[in-house]
Amino acid sequence: MTNWSKLDEALQRQSEFSSLFFDAKTMTSEEKEERLKTLALALHSEVSGICDAVNYKDHRSQKHPVDTQKILYKSTDAYRYVLAMINLWGISAQDFASALSQKDDFLHYRHALSKKKWEGQPVVLFDLDDVLAEFRKSFCEYVTADSGVFIDPQSSEYYNVATFKENGLSNEHYFRTFVEKHGFLHLEANDKYMQLLFDLKKAGCWIQIITARPEKSDTAFYDTYSWLRKNDVPADGVGFSPEKLVWLADQEFYGKAKVVAIDDSAKHASEYAKHGVKTFVPKKPYNSEVDGRDRIMYIKDEHDPYEEILNALT
Repeated sequence: MTNWSKLDEALQRQSEFSSLFFDAKTMTSEEKEERLKTLALALHSEVSGICDAVNYKDHRSQKHPVDTQKILYKSTDAYRYVLAMINLWGISAQDFASALSQKDDFLHYRHALSKKKWEGQPVVLFDLDDVLAEFRKSFCEYVTADSGVFIDPQSSEYYNVATFKENGLSNEHYFRTFVEKHGFLHLEANDKYMQLLFDLKKAGCWIQIITARPEKSDTAFYDTYSWLRKNDVPADGVGFSPEKLVWLADQEFYGKAKVVAIDDSAKHASEYAKHGVKTFVPKKPYNSEVDGRDRIMYIKDEHDPYEEILNALT
């Protein structure tokens, strides 16, 4: 007998029922798309049935008792249609459970952020990749292991474009698959800059995470929030944008508070500094061109910029 409290068994039993009507294993992608539309419309009908169990039509003066049994059984129908859609695209119980967990991370983290309000505090913009999280090291190791071509994390090119091209590899392909395989979720934290973040938070700064990661990628988006929650990052705001200066200019605190940025990107650091934002740049093989520029402090490995950041914020 199926144990419906176990997702893998529920999916298997639903698959057995669906197989009476169609075989997902032999369907083309186009056929699956059409089937998904049918299942989604059926799901919509069941959700509408749940609404009928309560008095949702405000213009009607006559009320009926809430039908809890209809809520129960229509909900089971809705759940089974969701199971059918998951099965249709070969999503495993483990992947679905992981997505539920990540969605939970996001909802709780977002709720905590929603209760915070900037009240004039000095602002520190923290980049994620290669500041708080060790992206480049992990990405290079992933590509090296998968392709057999050594991708040097100490290269003066951030994405090792020349090496990829010389070996007939697609940088975009590997970045996309790295994201899809939840590479962002498993990045190591950089102890130095994580401690700096905690120290600046204790000093009363508003901690704003701003990353150029692709927000439209659900995997990148939810992996980011899961990583932040897993590492107990006490952020006051989280933003996604490939154009960080444009993003900054649209924020409430821009022009009203002291703002500094911590970012490894020569592009973003240069744009911040050019527009009056003191920027602290961790020294990397690919960003030496910003060393010595106005409003930029180039941070060597052994240096703790905590006092300089506080001074820049006063």
